[in-house]
Amino acid sequence: MLTGLALAALVLTAGLAPRFGRPGAVALAAVSVLWFLVNKPVEGDTLVYVTHDHGLTSADLGGVAGLLLALWVWFRPRR
Repeated sequence: MLTGLALAALVLTAGLAPRFGRPGAVALAAVSVLWFLVNKPVEGDTLVYVTHDHGLTSADLGGVAGLLLALWVWFRPRR
């Protein structure tokens, strides 16, 4: 259940982060890190191996995308 709530929070903050600027970017980055911590039950296949036992899984891509979006929101030009 925690995994589902974290995924819902990730999607929600990804949609709202650009509207709130830097505070939204911070919230999105925090939820993205939370996603990395709780996504174990839905990880799926390992896409890239870092070591024999560790790597980037398909579920990790949600957290990576969230962090990249948070960086874009943080550094985008102000209007």
